[in-house]
Amino acid sequence: MKRLMHLRLFVSLALAGLFLQSCSTDDIAQESNLKISNATTVTTADMVGSWNLSKMMADVEVDLDSLPGGSQNLLDETDCFNTMSITFNADSSFVSNNAMMTFEDGDGNDFTCLSDRMDSGLWYVSDNKLVLELTINEETFIHEKEIDLGADTFAFDVTKIESDQYVNDPGNTRASEIRILMLEYTRVK
Repeated sequence: MKRLMHLRLFVSLALAGLFLQSCSTDDIAQESNLKISNATTVTTADMVGSWNLSKMMADVEVDLDSLPGGSQNLLDETDCFNTMSITFNADSSFVSNNAMMTFEDGDGNDFTCLSDRMDSGLWYVSDNKLVLELTINEETFIHEKEIDLGADTFAFDVTKIESDQYVNDPGNTRASEIRILMLEYTRVK
C-alpha cells in the first residue's frame, strides 16, 4: 500500500499517464517550445511556481472514451486527470493534487476516476533531476525524476511500474498495452 502511494506521487507530478498518433517520446519532447534543459542546468528558481498537467502521453494509442478513434494523450480520452497539479514553493515545500484511474472489471470497458488526493513534502533540483521527499504513514519516501524543462513547461517519463499509480490495470483493459508515459506540466500564469 505504501509503495502504491509512493508510485502515485510520480504520476502526480503531478505528480502520475496515454494515447494519440504513433509518435515516440522523443517526438513528443521535440514538440516543446524551447527546451531550456538541453542548453543549461535546471535550477530551483526555474521550478518555483504552480503547474497544471497539460499532457499525459502514452507510447501507444488507446481509446478510453469509446468515441471513434483513440489518442496517445490520455487527457483527450478522459477527464480523470484534469485536476492534477503541483506547486513548488520557494521554501522547498511542495503540494500536489493527484489522480488515478481504476478499472473495475477485467473486460476493459469500465473505469472509475479517483481524484483530488493531496500530497505534500519537500523538493529540490539536483543534476537536472527533480527530487521529492514526502512522508506517508510515518515513512519517508524520496523520488527523483530527470526532467525536460521548456520555456513554460516541464516533463518527465513514467515507466509501466510507475504508471500503476495513475492507472490501476488488472490486465486485458483498454490501457493494458501502455508501457511508458510522458507527463508534461505547464506553468500557471
